Amino acid sequence: MVSQNEIVTEAQVLRATTVYLVGNGATPYQFSIASGKGIDAKSIKSEFQQLFLKVGHNPSFVSNGPDIMAISDNEWWIIECKGSGTGKPQTQRNNFDRALASVVSYFEDSTDQLPKEYQNVEVKLGLAIPSTDQCLKELKTRVRKPLRKRLNLCILLYDVESKKIVEISPDQDL
Repeated sequence: MVSQNEIVTEAQVLRATTVYLVGNGATPYQFSIASGKGIDAKSIKSEFQQLFLKVGHNPSFVSNGPDIMAISDNEWWIIECKGSGTGKPQTQRNNFDRALASVVSYFEDSTDQLPKEYQNVEVKLGLAIPSTDQCLKELKTRVRKPLRKRLNLCILLYDVESKKIVEISPDQDL
């Protein structure tokens, strides 16, 4: 676990989540990379383009929407990623609320918009966040199991030490 004052960038969470998805057989096909103060979105986009080109894949990059969209033979992932800064607890809570609101707004109960070969995949929402004290506190008090089950919302916790994602399924306790 990371102390409340440690900075975990959204780019770190995005990278680890992408590695997690690919390692589990999903192909990321769309990214929305955050921009703003202190974020070099151009560099992050270039890094991802170079990595994917090495394996012959060219995902699209959009200016808004889910941070990652990925598909596999049995899952369609729609994921919002969020980092953690050194701001006041109220700022951290506001950032968490925005991430949660975003991922909930991406809820889909149909795969009709996907190509025919993916019509029967399971729709999975993902909230990828660092396992900081503040994020875990907000997660436990604001994202209860009934909500996660109803939305099929997986929590993808970024472990700073291992730099890996730990998936918490909708029916698992936090």
